[in-house]
This record gives sequence, C-alpha cells and structure tokens, in this order.
Amino acid sequence: MPDLSTLDAVIKSQSPVLQASSPPVIVVGLPRSGSSYLAHVLSCLEGWFVFDDLYPYQKAAALGISSSLNLAAKPKLLKEYINSITWQLRAKIKYEENFYVPNLTWDDTFAMEEALLAALQQDPLTWPQVLEEWITRLAIHSGKSHWGYKTPQDFLHMDELTKVFPGVKFIYILRDPRTMMRSFKNLPRVKTHGSQDGESRQYHPIIYTMYWKKSYQKVQQFIASDRAPVETVKFEDLIKTPEAVAARLAAFLNTEVVGDVVLEKGNASVKQGKPKNLTSTEIMLCEKIAGPAIEAAGYSLHHAKFNPLDLGDLLGTSFTFSLYQLRRMVKDKKARTSIITFLKSLVEGKK
Repeated sequence: MPDLSTLDAVIKSQSPVLQASSPPVIVVGLPRSGSSYLAHVLSCLEGWFVFDDLYPYQKAAALGISSSLNLAAKPKLLKEYINSITWQLRAKIKYEENFYVPNLTWDDTFAMEEALLAALQQDPLTWPQVLEEWITRLAIHSGKSHWGYKTPQDFLHMDELTKVFPGVKFIYILRDPRTMMRSFKNLPRVKTHGSQDGESRQYHPIIYTMYWKKSYQKVQQFIASDRAPVETVKFEDLIKTPEAVAARLAAFLNTEVVGDVVLEKGNASVKQGKPKNLTSTEIMLCEKIAGPAIEAAGYSLHHAKFNPLDLGDLLGTSFTFSLYQLRRMVKDKKARTSIITFLKSLVEGKK
C-alpha cells in the first residue's frame, strides 16, 4: 500500500530522492499481446513498480532530445520532457480501470513537476536521469524500491536502451499473431481514453503481420547478441497459468511474488464480446508473410487458403486503414512522424 506520508517527502520533494541508480526492467512486444496484464503481474513482485504504457524514449525523440543531450543547458526542453511523461501519469489517474494507479491527484502531479524542476540541478543532465528521478518518486510512494515500465514498441530500441540503462533487463511478451490480429480487428472504432490500445481502423492484416514478424526477429537478434538478459513470456501461458509465469519472472528479477496476479475483472486482451473472426484469406496472408517466424515461435500453421469471398472484407479493411492513416498524416504532425518512423521500421533490413 502507498505511504501517504511520502506525498510531501518524496513526490513533492525539491531535493533529489534518488540515492543510487538502479537498472530497470522494460516490457516490450506488441499491442494486444497482454502487455498491460504482464505489467500488472510484475507490479505484484516484491519491490517492483512497473509503469504501464510510459513511452519515455519516444517522448524524448519527439522533442528532439537524444540520450546524450544535456538538459541542464536546455531548461525549456527539460520542462517539456517532464510535462510529457507526467501527462501519461495523469491519463492513468483519470482513465485506468483495470490496473494499479498511483495514489495521486492531478494537483499532486502538477506539484511533482514543479518539484522535479527544482530538484534536478545536476549538470550534465540526460533524459534517462530525469526519468529515473521521476519514476523513483512514484515507486517509493507506492512502497517499492525498483522500477520499470512497459513500452511495447521499444523492441526497436533495445540496443540504445541497453546503453543508457546499464544492467537493464527486458521481458518480451509474445502472442500468436493471428489471435493478436483478431483482437486488433475487434477494437472499437474510437480510441479508448487513456489507452494505448488503438482502434480497429489501425488494423490491417498485412501491416500488422509484418510488424509482428519484425518484432519477433528483432528480439531474437537481440537475444543472440547477449547484450542484456531477456525473458520471453507467451501470452497464452500468462493467461493459462499466471501464477507460474509470475514465479518465473520473480526468479528472473531475483525477488518473490507478493501480490494477487489474477485479475478479478479478467484481462481486456481476452474479452471479445461477439468477435469478428479473421477470414481465411487474412490467415493465409499472415502465414505467407510470417510462416517461418510463427513456427519458430512455437505456433502451428493453419494452412489457410485464399477465398475470393473474403475480398470484400479485405478491400474494406484496406480502404478504412488507408483513409484513417492519411487523415492522421495530414492533420497531425506528430502522427505523421510516427507513421513514417513505423513504415521505415518495417522495411529496415530488407535492402
């Protein structure tokens, strides 16, 4: 349970609270793979505070902040970066329904921002140092001593994150791409507030198969490099035997399970209501593009075949996806940058 006495002593402290730097654990994978549930399980381990959907690397990049940039000489950028990660905290406080939320009000988060600006006086000062001071405050307020966060797309940045966080450990959440795609296809048309889950207009079978394949291959390459420890967790195992998975993760992080890893409300990645199934053609496309990787990951191929009757569904999905992304590129500069970066990541290594 959080200690409310830490509100003034830690959250609003105008002096640094971080005594000694400690390496984080970072959850990577893909959306709709149970990564939020995995972050919850990690937060049930003794001493560990794991923030669900933080995106600190991406927010630094969006502001043009490299890992070597001295923010002590850029006070405006420092303030913008602190504000950008704190808005993730505010979204969690306002909208989170299923997982742990730090016991803070919005007013507390604004006070935390001002306190950080007063406390962070070291020179040089990098964004990883800012992040660690910021998240250490949340960890201590939550009664924890170690920290981590979940950012699925950080599978693209594991090399860089290993440099900026010496001793970092990664946990890769892996799900059968066909069930992941079905989950994405069944999302609402309108993005859920405070959620990074996206919506169904972002779904396309070819694009997300390529993304799954890219994720799997990048993580396997990183594991082979032996640059940092990586624990792979299959979504299917996490849902079927969460206690056993929690015990394995506790061993990976040299701790023990102390919380209830089973959710009373269930896992949002499983609930589908009346789901739309993938068509035979969608499954065929998925297996044509990523078949060897699917089998290497331990999943069986369905050997689906093309069905001309599926063309209407595929064309409709393609039109909706293309129109949605085109509108985002025209209306939102950040979305345009994100889409371009995403597309580049898909073709990277194909030359």
